[in-house]
Amino acid sequence: MNLRRLLLSFVLVFTLLSSAVSASSFVYLTTTVDEIEASLPAEPVTVGFDVDDTVLFSSPGFYYAFSNTDGPNKTNKYGPKPLSSDLFWKDMSCDFDRFSMPKSSAREVIEMHKKRGDKIYFITARPPVKGEILTRELHREFKLEGQPSAVFSGKTSKAVFIKKYGLSLFYGDSDSDISEAHDAGIRAIRFLRSPISTNKSKYNPGKHGEIVLQNSEN
Repeated sequence: MNLRRLLLSFVLVFTLLSSAVSASSFVYLTTTVDEIEASLPAEPVTVGFDVDDTVLFSSPGFYYAFSNTDGPNKTNKYGPKPLSSDLFWKDMSCDFDRFSMPKSSAREVIEMHKKRGDKIYFITARPPVKGEILTRELHREFKLEGQPSAVFSGKTSKAVFIKKYGLSLFYGDSDSDISEAHDAGIRAIRFLRSPISTNKSKYNPGKHGEIVLQNSEN
């Protein structure tokens, strides 16, 4: 099975499946897009979004990273630790994002910020690579014009870039997205992950006392 067929099969099969999300032990409050908009100042602000599992369902590419047998003697082409492979991150950000799917909840939030005239940054913890198509795909999917290129923070805390670009609000799904926004001294709003995400990084909605966007798993 070629790569394109494998990734498309993943999207088709897992979109039709349902799976329980691991229950968080933290109690949290939820909010809506209208409530977020009402909480913002009248003048435009600068906001930021994480990418994977926040605005994009990018599990197809990550699924391939861990399941492929395209290496020598049907081994994994990225080795035993795909997320430590420079080749994987190049493939992910320069090719596989063609198979990433925008989340409808992200569309709604981004559309609200667009109408307000806000500046929108996307900050991902992926390592930087030459030839990335992530910026193009994000701007195309969310119909963005004149917005900054995606920021690849790599091993640097997102707090550094949140401060650098003067963000006043950050959206993310992982515990680190929330804690790093708080480290930068700004408000963070949690996006829920899709129940079929392959992402196993730390995820405990409400852990840092943040508010969670309703229905943001979709």
